[in-house]
Amino acid sequence: MTTTPPVYKDFWFKIIGCLAISEITDSIGREESLLQRMSTRHFYTDLLGGFVIALLLWEIVRQIIRWLDRRYDWTEQPLKRILLQISLGVVLPSFLAFVGTMIFMKLAYNQDIFKTSWLNNEVYTVILLIVLINLVYLTWWLYLKWKEQHKASSNAESKSVSAEAGYQVVEVSRAGKKILLPHQDIAYAYLNNGYCYIKPFEGDGFVTSYTLDELTRVLDENNFFRVNRQTLINRKSCAAYESIENGKIKLETNPALKTPVIVSQKRASEFRKWVS
Repeated sequence: MTTTPPVYKDFWFKIIGCLAISEITDSIGREESLLQRMSTRHFYTDLLGGFVIALLLWEIVRQIIRWLDRRYDWTEQPLKRILLQISLGVVLPSFLAFVGTMIFMKLAYNQDIFKTSWLNNEVYTVILLIVLINLVYLTWWLYLKWKEQHKASSNAESKSVSAEAGYQVVEVSRAGKKILLPHQDIAYAYLNNGYCYIKPFEGDGFVTSYTLDELTRVLDENNFFRVNRQTLINRKSCAAYESIENGKIKLETNPALKTPVIVSQKRASEFRKWVS
């Protein structure tokens, strides 16, 4: 199942973490203090080399985690996710850490990694740090999911209050101004570059703080349908549709979307029932 992955705003966390990892691994097995090591040229060579290796590995782990987040939800497929997390998020980066360190030692010092203490000492610390990175993102994922559910619950309560008043709205933004957009005015909502946009039947589109998953829960399922991972449409915006290869459906909307709207084979039958 493909879901909208959480967004990890981790740039500075990653940079600082990689510097810390480089220093930690470099200090293992050394008797000199940090100040003593800082007075030598090798300290900065090792720190830079370790930082580059750590940064590359961290980014690989991060991209693997985002790929897994889109396809294997922790709560829906826990066993498969754990096995893939260990193999792709821990074992593979650990092997790449060995290869990267071996290349660095050869280029920087003309050393053979098998004749050093790295395989006896530092390698265990590296594996432990990679496991720690995975656990940090897991904890982050749990927090973001909890936050999303809490927000969805609050939105559902607001929807209930609005429904009792006979007027349902979604909060959108433009030029720093908050606008309450009635549900019936929404033609469709879509994702673009990590942001969720809402396009009304008339006028320009809006950016919203809602996620597409939240809008799917908030908007009436009789009038709105999640055709794919990027798009949620209003029944009134469906201008025409046609069957294409592999049992998929190509949908024309009014107002028109810049990119073709494709209903997957898995959702095609459900879409036909909904639209009719």
